[in-house]
Amino acid sequence: MVKYYAGQIDKMAIAELPNYEDHGRDVVLVDDENIHHAIADLLKQRYLGFDTESKPVFQKGAAGSGISIVQISSVSCCYIFLLNSIADSALLGEVVNNQNIIKIGVGLKDDLSKLRGQCKFHPVAFVDLGTIFKTFGRRNSLGSKQLVALVLQKKLRKSKSVTTSNWAAPTLTPMQIAYASDDAFSSIDAYIKLREVFFPYVAQLDRSVVRLLDL
Repeated sequence: MVKYYAGQIDKMAIAELPNYEDHGRDVVLVDDENIHHAIADLLKQRYLGFDTESKPVFQKGAAGSGISIVQISSVSCCYIFLLNSIADSALLGEVVNNQNIIKIGVGLKDDLSKLRGQCKFHPVAFVDLGTIFKTFGRRNSLGSKQLVALVLQKKLRKSKSVTTSNWAAPTLTPMQIAYASDDAFSSIDAYIKLREVFFPYVAQLDRSVVRLLDL
């Protein structure tokens, strides 16, 4: 089983998988009007999917942009925090800095670095799914598409035009909203699935995996 997760599914095989996006769950855009409700809901959770998006920089040598949106999801709802529409981003720190809530994502190093510098947060209790897969013996880097294919046997849509779109725009497009929420939902879905798969084998797992999966 561990050997399977250390492998790689090729692009042609992924293309044949059913779409992940048909999940039909709630997605809520968060600004000053509803941030207190969003934070209150997220603080009730034990596990949350996490990701961020930043406005792309196309000029060589130009300084990178700050985080434009932060997407955080429970298993049933994704909240997309529009940082340009939130006066007090410190409220978001109640979740980011909370050691009792496990935040799950893919390739989190840059996200967490920006949160520390831009928002002055002190992120704790974050689990990068790539770290778990490395303990399985995986050598290739883990992206969201590969994660969803391996764990959920689904195909995650990744459009370059959306990836490089303006995430700091005053109004996000439906495609941007779907893209952002799918990243957060897929992280928590994969984490929950991995916990289900490996729970019967806790005694046989490396202790670091047990800790990362909160088993």
